[in-house]
Amino acid sequence: MADEKNKPLKVHKADFSLQRRVGRGPIDQRTLEHAQDLIEEAAEDFEPLAMVLLDKLKVSIEAAQKNEGSNDQLIANMTSPVMELKANAKMFKYDLVSSLANIMLGFLETINKLDKDAVSIVAAHHQTLNLMIIKKMKGDGGEHGHLLQTELRDAVHRYFSKTSR
Repeated sequence: MADEKNKPLKVHKADFSLQRRVGRGPIDQRTLEHAQDLIEEAAEDFEPLAMVLLDKLKVSIEAAQKNEGSNDQLIANMTSPVMELKANAKMFKYDLVSSLANIMLGFLETINKLDKDAVSIVAAHHQTLNLMIIKKMKGDGGEHGHLLQTELRDAVHRYFSKTSR
């Protein structure tokens, strides 16, 4: 098989270590309900985790602004906390944070060369998410959330339009 760029796809063998530890078959309904209750109770604990991830992102942005590292490493250092924010925010009912992080993740995974404008977009994203976490903006943000997503997408499109010239 080959993807759109005619590069061979890598096949990764499945790891069954988790299955060996927990077994096979259906999960008891009471266990699922207990797990769901724990997730819902833990929803209030997202702010400390989010702030740690946002601090990592801030350090990565500052390193990128100073060009302290290779291009690939600087991008990877920003990608990691954004990816973790995306994954965890949804679980804690911060849907808008997750959606915005998803857009940013797509941006970071697409850029080849980190430049001043790209870092500025990531820095603005950081500030937005920081305020959302401080203000405990759960859910999808309604009309404002849609507007924030549109603005971030537009900034990304403007960036790529500018860099493709």
